[in-house]
Amino acid sequence: MATPAKLVRSPDFWFNDGTVILQVENTLYRVYRGLLASRSTIFQDTFSVPQPAEEAIDIEGCPVVQLHDNAEDFTLFLKVLHSFGTYKICPVSNFGELSAVLHLSDKYDVTVLRHAMISILSDLYPNSLKEWAGSLDAPTSVEFSPVVMYEVCTHVKLDDILSGAGKFTIENDIYQRRCVLGYPRLELAQRHVLRYLTREEEQGECETTLKCDAERLRWVNMELKSDEVDPLADSKVDWWDGWEGCSTCLEAAKETYHAARQKLWDELPTIFKLGTWEELRA
Repeated sequence: MATPAKLVRSPDFWFNDGTVILQVENTLYRVYRGLLASRSTIFQDTFSVPQPAEEAIDIEGCPVVQLHDNAEDFTLFLKVLHSFGTYKICPVSNFGELSAVLHLSDKYDVTVLRHAMISILSDLYPNSLKEWAGSLDAPTSVEFSPVVMYEVCTHVKLDDILSGAGKFTIENDIYQRRCVLGYPRLELAQRHVLRYLTREEEQGECETTLKCDAERLRWVNMELKSDEVDPLADSKVDWWDGWEGCSTCLEAAKETYHAARQKLWDELPTIFKLGTWEELRA
């Protein structure tokens, strides 16, 4: 028979005059029932329902409520909840911590905290291709969003992502794995972006077909000389001036090129298993 895990008191959240004890895994938090209930409708409902007499547990005269969460995440959640004043000073230092607090804010319906986490996301990371516009430099931190994970894959070699070599280190194994698995998806997207150099069947207004096809081959050759994987980069801004085909084919190429980039942007969160843009903005 397995020995029950020893319960330990949270060094950060054990108030001697606390009115309720929360047990998360083997960690005990003695906190204030009224504070939690005032911020969370879920806690309010939980505390208002008396536990059956045979299941009721108390420690030092304080009722114990068991919660099914991760203790590390829950400790951070309480830190943010208790220090909340202005979201810009909330103690979250990376995307993993922000994600944990956002998840628990959703679970326990702490609306004001949920909005604060979303505000931080909005400040840190753009959520449209137009806002991003290739303006980010290679990252040196581990604050992860779809944009930053994309930047990791396009600026850091796979060997360095796995080994932690160089100036960039991913300490979280989950995000490291997602970057590695996302890399081939970006390589495939790079090929899809190259469709701007193909001739569409409905494109019938070109009067210099041979010249435009030769121009497409010239551009394909230039693209294939580069081993860079950065399908979202709008590097064609100046290149378009060098197009020597007709204006009809140029406009068709631009339309196909930007449509492929937008499609990739829309799929970026799912590539790194972060949900969807709608879920991240919600």
